[in-house]
Amino acid sequence: MTDPDLAPDPSARLLERWQQDGDVDALDELLRIEVSRLAARLRGRARGMLRPSTSASDLAQEAVFRMLRLEDAPEFTDPRELRAYLWSAAWRLLINRTRARGHDALPLSQAQSGDMGLVLAGGGGVSQAERADQNAALNVVMNLLRDEDREVLELVYFKHLEIEQVAQQLGIQRSAADMRLSRARRRLAEKMVGWSDVVQ
Repeated sequence: MTDPDLAPDPSARLLERWQQDGDVDALDELLRIEVSRLAARLRGRARGMLRPSTSASDLAQEAVFRMLRLEDAPEFTDPRELRAYLWSAAWRLLINRTRARGHDALPLSQAQSGDMGLVLAGGGGVSQAERADQNAALNVVMNLLRDEDREVLELVYFKHLEIEQVAQQLGIQRSAADMRLSRARRRLAEKMVGWSDVVQ
């Protein structure tokens, strides 16, 4: 029988791929694992402090979102360092919310996140999620997309540009812009399906 303490940590390889290779797919998978772990820990340790309007997964995702927004992302050599960082961030958020209700992180864009429902139409896998949880996951997932996917989605859904304007701004043909938008929507929907298991 294998000692669970000696079993390889799946997060270690993902962390290495992200930190050394800049692999956003590895980061996506890593953060889904770590958000689930963090939310479970919050449910166990902060049960009496959580309010109906704030779930453990909300806090966990917001801690991740804030890390992703940092201009100089922290570096970790071990998954335990990442876990300690996220735990500290989530705990501070919880304490701040307990002291002053209504304090939330700024979303990825100042545009109303309701517009992003159009992006997810037909994506499946997220309709059962609460709107607040979906928006928290969306903020994280948008930061886990490749630059070209995030750019076209922001132009269309946050800046409300027509596809012709998007093509012009990107310096590509209309047909290429259509294709890029379709691909970006598909990738976003796929990632949201993966994150829907984390949002509970």
